[in-house]
Amino acid sequence: MHHKLSLLLALPILCLCVIAPLPAVEPPSVERVGSESAPAEKLIIGETEYVAIPAINSVFEARIDTGAKTSAIYAVDIETFERDGAPWARFTIKNPRQKKEFPLEMEVSRTARVKQEGRESERRINVTLDLTIGEITKRVTVGLADRSGFNYPLLIGRDFLSGSAVVDVARRHTQKTPGAPNIGKKRSK
Repeated sequence: MHHKLSLLLALPILCLCVIAPLPAVEPPSVERVGSESAPAEKLIIGETEYVAIPAINSVFEARIDTGAKTSAIYAVDIETFERDGAPWARFTIKNPRQKKEFPLEMEVSRTARVKQEGRESERRINVTLDLTIGEITKRVTVGLADRSGFNYPLLIGRDFLSGSAVVDVARRHTQKTPGAPNIGKKRSK
């Protein structure tokens, strides 16, 4: 028994003798943000940004979500109808922080099934909108969704980010989007 106990007490010391620290490796330096597929410099944006929507002459605070394939906007009273043989939608975009609503009618670009964790999948109407963050304006497909339970009325997905921007989650409101308040602030830790 005494022999087993002394062996158990010595085991941690033996293990410490075997473990050696790893040599320090200097991380690679990065001169610019880009890749072979998108060699030009990309815009660095924060986890939240102000986004201008020229079609309704308004600016929304948006959550940037690299996990979302497409963008989505807070819309209610969504009705579909047909115009000249094409599917259209009548809806109201809400911007709760500005206490504004924007009734619109637009052609439907597609309908998609969206599955969110812990919820049933839903059919979501998508329209095409121009969105502007800083100096980048892109025409993207935006899903119309009830975002009343979310902190941000607009979600920017990879469809907007791809080839144009990278996200620094330690920052917020980094871009000078036309009409945006409180720009250029770093997120407090």
